[in-house]
Amino acid sequence: MSETAAPKITGSSETIKHIAGYAEFGKLDPELLLVDAPVMPNLDVEPITFERAELIQVFAEIPMGSLEEQIPPALAPTNPSFVSWRGLHLPETPWGPVTIAETRLVVRAGFRPRVFLIEGRTDNAEPAKALAEGWGYRLRVADRVSLRRWADETVLEVVDEGQTILKVRMVEPWPTNGTSFGLNANVNIAHTPLGPKLVQAGADWTFHSAELGRPRIHAFVPEAWGRGGVVPTYPVSAVAGTADVTFREIKFVSDVSQPALFGTTAIR
Repeated sequence: MSETAAPKITGSSETIKHIAGYAEFGKLDPELLLVDAPVMPNLDVEPITFERAELIQVFAEIPMGSLEEQIPPALAPTNPSFVSWRGLHLPETPWGPVTIAETRLVVRAGFRPRVFLIEGRTDNAEPAKALAEGWGYRLRVADRVSLRRWADETVLEVVDEGQTILKVRMVEPWPTNGTSFGLNANVNIAHTPLGPKLVQAGADWTFHSAELGRPRIHAFVPEAWGRGGVVPTYPVSAVAGTADVTFREIKFVSDVSQPALFGTTAIR
């Protein structure tokens, strides 16, 4: 009688010991990103919920091979590569009404799809400070940040120093329930008590209304967002809606200079 082979152990911490040499990762020096990165005094922020938030998210392709130069070594580029703009209008917050616009890059942190925040703009300085200290959001106050929703379109527009640096729209909306939206967690670079880290800033969404639509890009000035190499070439998708959004507690942070697969720390 032949001996029974021992079962293979899969899915454990022993599964992956190294990353193949052909794997691609970001090439941007993290020190360049840390010059004016947010400072987070601690990592035990409590979740906060904003009711009836208005949302728009627009994706566009950027040239293949251009993403590596825009992200740190902890993150892996996607192929094809995308830039993502997200607009949020929060009508009721501890700081009054707030509108936020973000420019982000679609990446992978380990195996997980994430969006890497380049920079954001807001129309209210108080929440900019709170979101920077709590979740690592890099936000600056602009002349005007507006998110307007109508029955036939949703428009996000940012005007700073007298120039329209972003204007994107979702048109021809089609109602849906929001469960199919790709609303991946941010990874935000920040100075933390554990040192320079990529901070996973996730959110939970409960939609009251949600639409899919056609994306339109009317204006984007990459240099105004600190990334001259991010050039949208083709609009891909757009979603919009109204939802209760909860900014979660911080659960994971990653080293900025090694792949997140190996350099991630669980906070709670």
